[in-house]
Amino acid sequence: MDWMTSIQQTVDYIENNIGDDLDIDMLANKIFTSQFYFQKVFTILCDCTVSEYIRNRRMTLAGYDIIDTDISILELALKYGYESHESFTRAFTRFHGITPSDARKNHSNLKVFSLISVKSNLSGGKALMSDFSERGYVVKETGAVYYTQDMDRTLKWFKDVLGWYGQIEARDEHNEGGYGCVNNIPIEIEALHIAPFTGIHLFKGEPLKTMVGFMLVQGVEQLYQFVKKNGWNQITEVKEQPWGGKTCSVTTIDGSILTFFE
Repeated sequence: MDWMTSIQQTVDYIENNIGDDLDIDMLANKIFTSQFYFQKVFTILCDCTVSEYIRNRRMTLAGYDIIDTDISILELALKYGYESHESFTRAFTRFHGITPSDARKNHSNLKVFSLISVKSNLSGGKALMSDFSERGYVVKETGAVYYTQDMDRTLKWFKDVLGWYGQIEARDEHNEGGYGCVNNIPIEIEALHIAPFTGIHLFKGEPLKTMVGFMLVQGVEQLYQFVKKNGWNQITEVKEQPWGGKTCSVTTIDGSILTFFE
């Protein structure tokens, strides 16, 4: 599933039906996923829960209506899904810090929660999804084991050169990495287990000076350009293979070789 497109479609649907009964299970069904995964991924990509997003957008639009129209407060309450003048006023006051009546009377500057664009949103700093989108290639299949004597340095190389994500899971008494993972997708998304593992297991040990991974990608030409742009020249040209695919190989900072094919 293309989660970024699906969640953006949900955001657009919410905006176009902001006054309706927006049941979370119904929203999840629209993109053919479970309510559990839908809420998890929405929160990661939008940096707020589905319910918070709906409530904040309703109060933002209600604020515009309070200032710019003469619609009664009761009508606005019903328009934005509230059952009474009182419940709407409580929600409005919590969001804007002023009652609807006072806001209209004083033409106050009210709080705004902007419409989210998932592609440009950075998930509260947790996952740089815009970088992930602009990288230009996606790893479709891998699972290699990789040995390194300096896991921190190797992890930085994967991040800086390949644009991957990762972390060290275990360290020894000298604070040296013993086990870690690098992944082609943000750690927060991988942790949801919504797709097969497409990363590499890192272990402390003598690096193998040979090919350690043969990875299926989508966008091998873009991979080549991305690595070269990042200043790493130990990558072969993309080659057409007799079996119809394309390959290129990257020699890592440890002297191991990762071969990518499409």
